Amino acid sequence: MNKDGFLRYGLLGVAAVFLLSAFYPQREDGPYMRRAAAASLTAPEIVIPTLVNPVSPLAFGAKCDGVTDDSAAFQAAVDTSDVKVPAGTCVIDATVEITVSNRHLECSPGTTLTQTGKAGGRIFNVFSRTGDVLTGDSIVNCNFVGTNTAAPQYFDDDARHYNIPVQTQDRVSSFMLIGNTFSRFFGQSMFQTYGRVDGGSGDVIAYNVFKSCGYYGPVFVAHTNGYIGHNILVDCALGVENDNATQLSGGNLIEYNTISAIHGYGAPDMKSAAMLTGGVAGGADYSTNVVRYNSVRGTSDADGVHGAGRPSHIYQRAPQGAAQYWHNNCTAGCVVID
Repeated sequence: MNKDGFLRYGLLGVAAVFLLSAFYPQREDGPYMRRAAAASLTAPEIVIPTLVNPVSPLAFGAKCDGVTDDSAAFQAAVDTSDVKVPAGTCVIDATVEITVSNRHLECSPGTTLTQTGKAGGRIFNVFSRTGDVLTGDSIVNCNFVGTNTAAPQYFDDDARHYNIPVQTQDRVSSFMLIGNTFSRFFGQSMFQTYGRVDGGSGDVIAYNVFKSCGYYGPVFVAHTNGYIGHNILVDCALGVENDNATQLSGGNLIEYNTISAIHGYGAPDMKSAAMLTGGVAGGADYSTNVVRYNSVRGTSDADGVHGAGRPSHIYQRAPQGAAQYWHNNCTAGCVVID
């Protein structure tokens, strides 16, 4: 299927699944909702970037046979131009670094990107080697598969903590992660921004599926004015989490995501099976983040690492400034922490 085909039938088709979320109960009282003044946030227009002079990793020696480590070939490809990955199972056991702006990687239908030789480290790390700002990079339509179990485990004291398939580091802005599937990674997240102070702004994380997470699916750390919308998560957390009050946050919009628990995510953090938050940790002020029209449901079963009955949560409490929560749906074992 070509890019236009994905836009027409893939992105729009997935969007149709979420139309019902616009009809969540519009109560303005009750325990699941925080009253706050309206923020001036609007959803971005989501357009998949057009590949410019794309190259295939096969041209640089990749096999995509599910056995050969194709890391070096992928690195050579992204260093050269935009990348169109052909169908196949491509093993990436060493981190591929994207270090320029406006670099786009798109997978063909039937492509899987996986790790076999290690359970730690990243698949893609987007950052500037010179400390400059990067803008406009993207990863689209890829299927990422890790080596965790379906009932995910979590390890906070070894390399598996950093088994994060996609990370943007420092001042990376307007990054797009669209139409991907992530499953069974050990790390603290499956996508994250990060910066000691400034982790960029304006990222768009939309129409992805995240399953069997060590902890978070997507999470904004030190990021402003970002968008996380129309994603499906199973046994994952989603939200914003700064390490401290010096990291930037604010203006982030989280909407129309569907989050459910079956086994529960692996981490013990927040005592949740699945979780949604506009920010809790680090003593940060999250008050200009908006979390609206999301659905959270379910409890963990006996196969989960924390046993049966752990609830899912919408975690609204933040001592230094809570995000704004509007019309979120918390059912079937979900509990609001306010």
